Amino acid sequence: MSRHQQAQVSVLHPMDDKLKQLAESRYSQKEFLGILFELAVEDQWFDLQHMIQHDMAKAILADYSFELGEGYLNTDIFFRHWEEVIEVGWSAFCQHTGLPREKVNLRLQELRDL
Repeated sequence: MSRHQQAQVSVLHPMDDKLKQLAESRYSQKEFLGILFELAVEDQWFDLQHMIQHDMAKAILADYSFELGEGYLNTDIFFRHWEEVIEVGWSAFCQHTGLPREKVNLRLQELRDL
């Protein structure tokens, strides 16, 4: 599924309150945010991105899927909500560090351009 298709699916199936609360809770963990901050200070943006967009997002979606009785990391749930969950993660990171989202997006774009 392309990113455009994923975005369309995400719009059609907005994140429910239970998933949003789960994502906010996980991404706001003090220890997790501390590690992300260290990665940013050390200019390890690839690892930081991986932790937010892959490690934690998959863990959140797997737990949510399992709680709904849809098995571990249901593919439909994953593709419906992956981008929204990641957005919660980046918001928590920006709030914790005080970095504007524009600067974060610029760093992520630099990674894609490598």
